[in-house]
Amino acid sequence: MESKNQFIVANTTSSSVAEMKKDHIIPVFAKDNEVAIAHYEFVQQTRDAVQMYFDQCVVPEPLVKVSHPIHGRIPEAMYKRPNELLDREKTLYYERMMFLIRVPAVTKVVGGQTLSLVVAGVKAYNWDRLQGKHTPQRFKLAIGFQVHVCSNLCVFTDGDLVDFETNTTDDIYLKAYNMCANFNVEDQVRKLQEWSQISLSEEQFKSFIGRVRCDFFDSERDTSNWLGDQQMAKVVRGYYTDEHFSRGNDGSITLWNLYNLLTEANKSSYVDSFLDRYQGIDRILKMTSYD
Repeated sequence: MESKNQFIVANTTSSSVAEMKKDHIIPVFAKDNEVAIAHYEFVQQTRDAVQMYFDQCVVPEPLVKVSHPIHGRIPEAMYKRPNELLDREKTLYYERMMFLIRVPAVTKVVGGQTLSLVVAGVKAYNWDRLQGKHTPQRFKLAIGFQVHVCSNLCVFTDGDLVDFETNTTDDIYLKAYNMCANFNVEDQVRKLQEWSQISLSEEQFKSFIGRVRCDFFDSERDTSNWLGDQQMAKVVRGYYTDEHFSRGNDGSITLWNLYNLLTEANKSSYVDSFLDRYQGIDRILKMTSYD
């Protein structure tokens, strides 16, 4: 049950802005040694923008997850064996990072579950050409709701996911602020509430699962951001056994519960595909007869 309180669980390590700033080295572009934007700068600029826009509340410290560590050592320790290295002789940064910022002033109730507004961001240095010359780096931001009971993110409508390139931290601040300003809270809540009032029968659910798993391998469809077979198997298991979002006594399941089973399965995605797959979930749900 521990994973129920985490927004992502796939091969990640918890971190913090302070830890990244103190202990993680900053990558550079190899050809001209220009410094890249550090993970902690991305998080700080986004949090500052969120705090500025939602100035009626105190925005808490972000939750940070990192993965794919890149280890190194200082020159003086070049010939030491790994088990002989002192802490001060080791260098480290993480290739991929995701963070979540909660906005406690904005909460809603949908399907009997409490939701809070969140802003999320993803950065992966493998998106950039660090082996070349200094070029704009790629970042992703998203805004949506988090379901408290299982810490799923509801990120699916147009405008919620911002994918951009920049080489300045000021631009990150502006993108985050504008994303918050352009997000329509009531529109998204209304759609989620509509989903809580629409149900699939047991036969419709089984047909939906079959279509998703078959169409995943259809070469004429773009399924790059879909959930795979293992993740869809988790959805099926949740349909029968999930404590909060399983089927009803008659075998039916609401689109709200089905969406939460899909987002719960998505928590096992890698950091750099995590947000993209939320858009894929929206496309998958349109395969039901209620889109």
